[in-house]
Amino acid sequence: MGMLLGKWFRWKLGGARAGKLLEGKDCYGGTVINGSKAIRAAAVQRRITVVKSIEDYAGIMEKFVRSAAEQGCDIIAFPEYNFFDLFGIIPGFGLLDRFLNSRALPSAGSGQEDDISRLYPLFYDISEPIKAAIETVMCCLASKYGIYVYTGSYFIREEGSLYNGGAIISRKGDILGRQMKLHLTDFEEKLGIKRTKDFKVFPLDIGNTAFPVCMDATYYETFSLARSRGCDIVVLPIANNEEYGLYRALRGIWPRVQESHVYGIKAALSGSFCGMHFTGKAGIFAPLALTDKKDGVIAISEDPEGDSLVVGDVDLDALYKEREADEYYGDCNPDFERGYCLNTY
Repeated sequence: MGMLLGKWFRWKLGGARAGKLLEGKDCYGGTVINGSKAIRAAAVQRRITVVKSIEDYAGIMEKFVRSAAEQGCDIIAFPEYNFFDLFGIIPGFGLLDRFLNSRALPSAGSGQEDDISRLYPLFYDISEPIKAAIETVMCCLASKYGIYVYTGSYFIREEGSLYNGGAIISRKGDILGRQMKLHLTDFEEKLGIKRTKDFKVFPLDIGNTAFPVCMDATYYETFSLARSRGCDIVVLPIANNEEYGLYRALRGIWPRVQESHVYGIKAALSGSFCGMHFTGKAGIFAPLALTDKKDGVIAISEDPEGDSLVVGDVDLDALYKEREADEYYGDCNPDFERGYCLNTY
C-alpha cells in the first residue's frame, strides 16, 4: 500500500505544475521604520485544509506569503506538520478524515494510542514526493516575493530514516539548509521518527537565525546552545495536539526567549486531522524590556484556532543594548554546566 501511495503522490505532486502556477516576479522590498531599515517578521497560524491538488496547496501558501510581502516582511515562517493538507489527494481521504474527526482521539503523546508504528512505511514512502512538492512551492514563493521563507516542517528522509524538519529558503529561492527536530514527542517516537544531533545557526542578512521544531522549545538547553553560537532570532514551528491553555503554552518559546535574550517567531498549526485536534497561537516575542507592555510579546494572534498572520518588527541593535544592560545576562557556572550536560545527555 505504501509503495502504491508513494507512486500516486509522485504523480499528483509534480512540482512543475505548482511552479508554473507561481510564475512571475512580484518582488517587494523590506520596510523602513524611523528612517532606517528594520527587520519585519511574519508568523503564520493556519487551519489544516484538506486539498485535492498541489495547485490548491500552493494557493493557500501564496496567500500568506503575499500578505507578508505586502506588509514589508523580510521573513515568513510556516508551522510544524505543514503537509497534512496534501493527504487530500488520496482518493476518499476527505470522507475518512471527516469520520475520524467526528470521533475524539487521545492527544498525541498521551500514551493511549494504538500501535501507530504500522504507519511508518506509509510516511516513509510518501515523504520524498511531499518534500519535493513543498520545497518547490516555497522556493517559487520566496523568489517571487523576495522574502525569506521557512517552510514549516514535514517528514525528511535521510540515510534510510525519517526526520521531522523544515528548510529555510533565501530571497532568491535557494534552499540554504534544513533543520530536523532535536527532541521528539512520545507520539513521534512511537511512530518511528528519528531525532537529529545536528543543530545549526544560519547567518542570514536579517541576523543569525536558528530553526528548532516545536518540542525543542520545551528545553532551555536548545535556546542556550543557539545563543552560544551567536543566534539572535529563533524561528519555531509548532503543532500542538491539545486544547489551548495559557500555561501549557508557557512551557514553550516565551520563557526561552526571556532566558536567552533572543527574538522568537512562532508559527502554529490549528484544526483537525484524522481525529487529532491542533491549537496554538502564532506570535513574535522579545525580552520583556523590548516590548511596549513589558510582557515579552510583540504580537500574537487573538484566537488559538483558524487562520492568522502575525507581523512584528525585530530590532537587533536594541537587543544588543539590552544584553549589555542586563545585570545577569551571560552569567554561568561552567563547572556545573559541564557536569550537568554530561549527566543529562
